[in-house]
Amino acid sequence: MIIDLEIVDKLEAAELIGEDRADEETLIHTIHDGRQIPRHLLGSQSEEILGRDDIREAYVRERDWGANLVAHHLARELGLGGYLRVNVARVVMDYGRFPGSSGTDAAYLKRYAVFPPFSSVLEEEAKHDILAYYDRISTALTSRVANKKIMLAVHTYDPLNASGTERPEISLVSRLMEYQINSTLPPEVFDPLFPPILCEATSHRQLVYRIVQNLELNGFHAALNYPYVMPVGSIEIRAQVWYFFRHLRHAFEEAFPGTVENPAYTVVWDMLGDVVRRSHKTVLLHGYLHEYREPPMRDRQLFAAARQAYGRIKAFLDENREELVDVYRFSDDYPSCLGMEVRKDLLCDIDPAGHRVDLKPDADETAYKIALQVARALTEFRQSQDR
Repeated sequence: MIIDLEIVDKLEAAELIGEDRADEETLIHTIHDGRQIPRHLLGSQSEEILGRDDIREAYVRERDWGANLVAHHLARELGLGGYLRVNVARVVMDYGRFPGSSGTDAAYLKRYAVFPPFSSVLEEEAKHDILAYYDRISTALTSRVANKKIMLAVHTYDPLNASGTERPEISLVSRLMEYQINSTLPPEVFDPLFPPILCEATSHRQLVYRIVQNLELNGFHAALNYPYVMPVGSIEIRAQVWYFFRHLRHAFEEAFPGTVENPAYTVVWDMLGDVVRRSHKTVLLHGYLHEYREPPMRDRQLFAAARQAYGRIKAFLDENREELVDVYRFSDDYPSCLGMEVRKDLLCDIDPAGHRVDLKPDADETAYKIALQVARALTEFRQSQDR
């Protein structure tokens, strides 16, 4: 088929493909197999822009071709109602990165949500508009992850490394790039209360080892955190930060129930929960607490009280770190957030130069076989936790 990039007048940024069941503890999702672009972003030049060779080649290169097919089979084998799919084309906006815009010199794993060639095509107002879809995806995802114990993102990747060597057929990804290199986090990325050790592994090790073993024993060459690990803006890392602060809040409010309806604590928890700092008030409070900036006049008293609240939360975390961090990351309450990369050539024939992608005749069967082994590992892991 010729590539199917589609301009639409109305775009549902993320949607559940299937039936929504609130009681499920596993979420399967795809964020890079979308094919739609909102028409209003491109204006009167939409056809001209989409006709450019660099745009079309980038679309073919960036899309996780076949990821939705694997996710469909995986959700079905797990008995789930469906999976969550992002419809926005990755070439326009990548939800797996922090919000922002990158220039041509940005390294692949350090780029922002809007990146070349579209970052040079879109007007500044259009970049603001496309990141509104980023927020809509966040809303759709957050509403579904609160009670989840396992969150698995399905991706597909290119067959070869930059060196020309062949990549594993399947790779599980569960570690942050910066932690892999420096054994810590860059200090400015998340709030300092977040423990960097939680980026050592974003999933229970037993789960990823079960998946890799099942795949290897059934004919697939599988790897763990190779050929690359997670960028700091990845959804799995962001989810772990959100999960941890939810866990900390629950423990703190259980110990200090009188703080539950206190506005000073509420704004601090809101700040900690806004992992990518999309809220204006979050940014202001973060700047006040960590960069010693002046607060807005109307919020002076609230922010001063929030500083005291933040200090009390920090002291609680410091005093109970063993239970709140060390015990938590090996407990059943620790959610597993991981990504799975499937090599694109297992599912598709891709010709970037010809702007052509075709599913292989056995793509559906291959996707089913992969999903079957991953689903078995997930089921075995959940059963082991229930014992």
